[in-house]
Amino acid sequence: MGERLDVLFIYPPWPVLDDRAILQNSLPPLGILSIAAYLESLGHTVAVCDVHGEKLDETEVCERLRRLRPRFVGISVLTNMSIPAQKIARLVKREVPDCTVVVGGVHAEAMPERMLKNSAIDCVCRGDGEEVMREVVEGRPLAQVDGLSWRDGTTVRHNPPRLLNMELDRYPFPAYHMVDFKNYFPAVGSYRNLPAINMLMTRGCPGKCSFCNSARTTLRARGPARVVEQIRLLRETYGIRQIQFYDDTFTVFKKHVLDFCALLAEADLGITWTAYIRGDCFSEDMAAAMKKAGCHQVLMGIETGNEQVAARIGKTIDRERYKETVRIAHQHGLEVRGSFIIGNMDETWQSMTDTLDFAIDLDVDLFQLNISTPYPGTALFNEAAEKGWLKHRDWYAYGQGEVLVEQPQITAAEIFAFERHAFRRFYLRPVSVLRMLKRIASFRHIRDLVVATTVLLLGKHKKGGGEDKWACWKDLREEDFFDVALDTAEPLRMTYQLRQEKFIA
Repeated sequence: MGERLDVLFIYPPWPVLDDRAILQNSLPPLGILSIAAYLESLGHTVAVCDVHGEKLDETEVCERLRRLRPRFVGISVLTNMSIPAQKIARLVKREVPDCTVVVGGVHAEAMPERMLKNSAIDCVCRGDGEEVMREVVEGRPLAQVDGLSWRDGTTVRHNPPRLLNMELDRYPFPAYHMVDFKNYFPAVGSYRNLPAINMLMTRGCPGKCSFCNSARTTLRARGPARVVEQIRLLRETYGIRQIQFYDDTFTVFKKHVLDFCALLAEADLGITWTAYIRGDCFSEDMAAAMKKAGCHQVLMGIETGNEQVAARIGKTIDRERYKETVRIAHQHGLEVRGSFIIGNMDETWQSMTDTLDFAIDLDVDLFQLNISTPYPGTALFNEAAEKGWLKHRDWYAYGQGEVLVEQPQITAAEIFAFERHAFRRFYLRPVSVLRMLKRIASFRHIRDLVVATTVLLLGKHKKGGGEDKWACWKDLREEDFFDVALDTAEPLRMTYQLRQEKFIA
C-alpha cells in the first residue's frame, strides 16, 4: 500500500455557494497552506485536500483518505462550515482509525468544548497553528502542547496559550503547490485582472469591533521585502496577475506599507492589487505609493452612518475622517469599496437609513452591505447569547445573509426589506450605473455585473437545481455528531482571550 502520509490538511466545504454567496470568493485556504509549508520544510510529508475548492463529495474525500492513510489530519473550521467539518472528522476516523484529528480556526477555538463532544476530534488548536501542529506531529504529549485544548476522558483540558511568534518571516511561503489555482476565483467587483489570489502581510488587529473575531488580537507584520518576494513567486511560477490582500488592517503599519509599495513598484511585476484599509489609517503619501505600486481598489469597513450604532459596535471613527479618506483615495485614482452592516444591536429603520445616506454622501464606488452576524468568540455573540436573543445555532446560516439576533425594536422582515431598498437606491442612481459600465474590461466583468444585478437588485437568488453533488454536506445536524457526554461547561469567551490571555475554563 506504500508509505503513509504524515499530515493531511482538510478545508471543509462552505455548502452555501449557491444563492447570494455566488457573489463572494473562493480562494486558497492560506491558514492551512502556511502550516503545511512549515511542516513540509521540516521534512514531513504533507498534502492538502480542499473540499470546498475542489467541490469534493463524501465518496471522493473517503477515497483520498484511504489512498493517503495520514497519521495526522488537521481540519480548518470556520463557523458556517463547522457542521460539515464534524462529519469530515467522523469520516477520517472511519477510514483511518489510528489517525489523530486536530481542528483549528476561529470557530473551533471559540468553542473547544463543543467540538470535543465529537469523539472523532482529538484536540483543538487555539491561535496560530504552525508550532502547535509541529509539536503534535513530532509526538509531544497533548497535555504538554501550549495552545491546545483536548479531551481527558469526559473532561476538557485547556493548556496555557502559546507565546505569539512575532517573527512571521521565519515561516516559508504558503504551500501553493499543494492546490490547483484553477479552482479559485475572487469576489465580484474586487478585481481588475485574472487570475487572482489572496495574500496576507499581517496577522491580528488592534481594533475593538464587537462583531469581529480578530478584535484585540496582537498585530504582527511580515517584512516588505519578503512579501514582494512572495508576489514574484506567484507571478513568475503561477502566472498570477491580481493580489487580494485580506489583512484586517493592512495600513496600520505605515512604514511597512510605504516600504512595501516602493519595493513592489521597483520590481515592476505587472501586478494589480487591492487591500483593506482603516478610515483612520490612511494618508496622501500612502495612497500615492499604493497607486504607483499597482493598487486599484481599497476596501474600507465603515459599517454604519449612525453615531450611536458606531459606538455600540466599537467602530467610533469620525465621519469626517471617512470622508477625507474617500477623497484621498479618489484623488489618487483608487476605487473605494465601502463595507457596511445593518441589523446591528439597537438598529432601527432610521439608523439604517443614516447608513445608506452616509454611503451615498461618501460617494463610495462599490456598496457592500452585510447583515450583522454574531460569530462565536465575538462580543456580539456573547451579548446576544446572554440576552437570549440568538435565534438558533444552526451554523449553516452564519454567513452574513440571515438575521440571527432577534431584537425587540426591529424585525427580520424590516431588515431584509431595507437591504433590498438600499441596494436599489444606491446602484440604480445614474452615477452608479455609469461607474459599473466603465469598470467593464473583460467578459468576466460583464458576467459579474449580470449576476450582481440579478441577485442584489432583482432578488432572484439561485438555489441550485437538478442533482446536487454537495447534498452530502448539507442539512446535517451538529448534535448528531456529539457522542461524548462531557462534564465540562461551554462558557462564552472572546477570541483574543483564548489566544493570548490566561485561559479560564
